[in-house]
Amino acid sequence: MTVVQDILTFLEGFTPPELAESWDNVGLLCGDRTQQVSGVLCALDVTEEVVAEAAEKDAQLIVAHHPAIFTSVSRVTADDATGRILRAAIRNDIALICMHTNADCAQGGVNDALASALFLTGIESMEAGENGMLGRVGNLPREMQPREFALYVKECLRAGGVRFCDSGKPIRRVAVGGGACGKLMDYALAKGADAFVIGDCSYDLMQRAQTIGLTLVDAGHFPTENPVAAVFAGQIGAAFPQISCTVSERHKDCIQFV
Repeated sequence: MTVVQDILTFLEGFTPPELAESWDNVGLLCGDRTQQVSGVLCALDVTEEVVAEAAEKDAQLIVAHHPAIFTSVSRVTADDATGRILRAAIRNDIALICMHTNADCAQGGVNDALASALFLTGIESMEAGENGMLGRVGNLPREMQPREFALYVKECLRAGGVRFCDSGKPIRRVAVGGGACGKLMDYALAKGADAFVIGDCSYDLMQRAQTIGLTLVDAGHFPTENPVAAVFAGQIGAAFPQISCTVSERHKDCIQFV
């Protein structure tokens, strides 16, 4: 019999909580540690749709990247999304485990999943963060020009669109940072990167990247981090083969392109 705590212990071995940033909120955020689990649903976020999907699939546990409870919660009501999510999870007896910045830093976590999605080889860590290694850098299968590379990223990550600045130089070595990782730009350069793939990029970061000769690709927060959901599912499925473990089919990027 597998219970929530068994899966939490396994995940904490894979993404140790001590790797999480001091401001983060990770681990079991809702539910009963002793609850028996026969089904797990993995997603980037715990949304109302994801909770409904878990209930329909008879999953007793949702494993997500972004914390379902992040800022201070003083009440749980149907008046806001967080309240509705927690009420639905509790009503359906679904536990919530979230692995956030610890999964960013962990070997085999968010950034390794992103590097793998881009088929990079020779992957190494880029920079030491507060508690672990942030970002990855590796080599493309072949050299590409900036526009070709931007389209390659879009296709590999199934992104609705990407923004990029053109360094005017061919690209072979690539740094990656899932989500908002613009602060790692200097580390990407120090590792010899010709391009840097991130999510959530501001205009001034694009300007700076172009002036220092770095192709910067903003592929969006969801596309750069969502590959970790399949990693969670694969890891849990391998460790607990008796459990049905799937990736959410309903959770999509909230940002649309026209």
